[in-house]
Amino acid sequence: MKLRKFKVDDWVYYDNLRELNPDGRFQKRALILSICSQEDYYDYEIYIEENSEFKKTREEYLFGIEQ
Repeated sequence: MKLRKFKVDDWVYYDNLRELNPDGRFQKRALILSICSQEDYYDYEIYIEENSEFKKTREEYLFGIEQ
């Protein structure tokens, strides 16, 4: 069983271009809406605040927000 790093209702940064641009210039604030099943390719369903987009994503593209 794969352990998930984030929980529902956590605010995170979504950045699928981190490998190309490690300074975080393209990161967007997002809210975790749900955790996908173990069989699913994606790990989370998120809501991206900047462009009001719903998206499924892998955990590797999400980064915690320090409070």
